[in-house]
Amino acid sequence: MRNRNLVFLALFALGFSGCATTQWAPGWTLAPISDSRPAPADALAVARRLGDAVDSPETARAAIRAWETVATVRPNDPEVWIEIACLRLLEGAAYRQRAEDRLVCYIAALQACERAMATNPEYLRRVQAGQTAWEAAAALGPREMGAMHFWSTGVFYIFRDCLGLIGRIANVAKMDGAKAMLERMDAIDPTWEEHTTTFSWGIYYLAMPSSRGGDKARARECFDRAVALGEHRLLPRWGRGKYFYPAVGEAGAARADLEAVLPRDLDGLGGNRSWNRYFKADAVRLLAE
Repeated sequence: MRNRNLVFLALFALGFSGCATTQWAPGWTLAPISDSRPAPADALAVARRLGDAVDSPETARAAIRAWETVATVRPNDPEVWIEIACLRLLEGAAYRQRAEDRLVCYIAALQACERAMATNPEYLRRVQAGQTAWEAAAALGPREMGAMHFWSTGVFYIFRDCLGLIGRIANVAKMDGAKAMLERMDAIDPTWEEHTTTFSWGIYYLAMPSSRGGDKARARECFDRAVALGEHRLLPRWGRGKYFYPAVGEAGAARADLEAVLPRDLDGLGGNRSWNRYFKADAVRLLAE
């Protein structure tokens, strides 16, 4: 009995080594962002400039505030919410260290994605009728691809950064939701952003236990294909070097991927410039460990 209790306590501790819950108010239920001051005429240009220049916690917050200012005057523009989601994820992944702080950022990103999705009237009707975000994704189309991408990415980040063993078990349905989002994206356009979903599938197969569909061989196929197809993207090679190769014990291959990230010129890359800046900085950090 004593040994059984010790096992239980150990699992309990593992479960709460990160945040224990991932519940949040759906983005489509939240009140619009309000600001008593009128947005300046150049608010969109300012937001884009600040969003491209993020390189610290302070610049991340400034860019997010700028996009929130745009949201006060363009609350039904999905691209505004997608930009907010993108930057909130970056803030958590790159510039916050504690699991609790990261979870705040990731949930805010998920809510922004859900706001973007809810600008689609049929999606809004479905979630108001009781469907989950991923069930209602059947109503989404090309204009919401970014929202679906960052929603699934946010779920992956929560599992990686904020949950212990028991927390992951308790919240595995969220990973099923991320899978459904990826399936919807592939049904719309599997080539979107140089096959970005191919990389996301690699993360999914790597993160899930084998009993729930995890498969390292399939993960390898996805990562390799994402690198081959994402010619103008840093994400696939950085991610393969950071996540996949260390997980399968291939340190030399991991190092080669991270070294390949360093010389890439930001001006010649696709994707978000501030994320690409983070990928390069993170590669430097990982190589120095």
